[in-house]
Amino acid sequence: MEMRAKSIVMLALMLFAAFLGAALRPTIILADELAPINLKTMVPIAFGDWQEQPNASVQIIDPQQKETLERIYSETLSRTYVSSHGDRIMLSIAYGKNQSKALELHVPEICYPAQGFALLHKRKFLLNLSGNSILATRLQTNLDQRFEPVTYWTVVGDQITTNALEKRLTEMRYAMHGQIPDGMLVRVSSIDKNSDKAYALQSSFARDLIQAISPDHRSRFAGKSTK
Repeated sequence: MEMRAKSIVMLALMLFAAFLGAALRPTIILADELAPINLKTMVPIAFGDWQEQPNASVQIIDPQQKETLERIYSETLSRTYVSSHGDRIMLSIAYGKNQSKALELHVPEICYPAQGFALLHKRKFLLNLSGNSILATRLQTNLDQRFEPVTYWTVVGDQITTNALEKRLTEMRYAMHGQIPDGMLVRVSSIDKNSDKAYALQSSFARDLIQAISPDHRSRFAGKSTK
């Protein structure tokens, strides 16, 4: 009888857990309640001292990797900008409307090695974007004679996330309100053996970029302001 009672209790607990999981499963796509993302129009082709360089071919995109990214993301944008001093910055933005497990952001630590790059160094740092300090990531990557320092950050909903745990916790907070958040990855890079110089230039570019984006959409690109 005791074993039977335990079995009944265990079955009841399992059924309750299944019911609770179904009840708390988010169903509202947050992006459907917000202004639609159109990267080509939201991101200016000219801002500050920067101007898009059309038909630039300095970015390496493996066809198989490109196909994967197009399947994962709702929208992507890749541009090269040049300054009046001749400095070049590569901008890549990937937006996913639904940050479910199968459609989550793929960070450069995964994408670059997948294209043959060696990952030489990685560190977090505070990046000031239009008065909002966020925790971003810097990478040093190398492919043969190509040295490409990278700066990037990720946004889930309107929250900056720096690792998988933070991303999951943010998703859970949205799930408590029945919402499935969207996600965005912003990456800037340049070809330069002098990584310190490259990072300084990338930070300046990133500040100008976010400042040039409409305040109505800024939190989608750089997280909610902490001011």
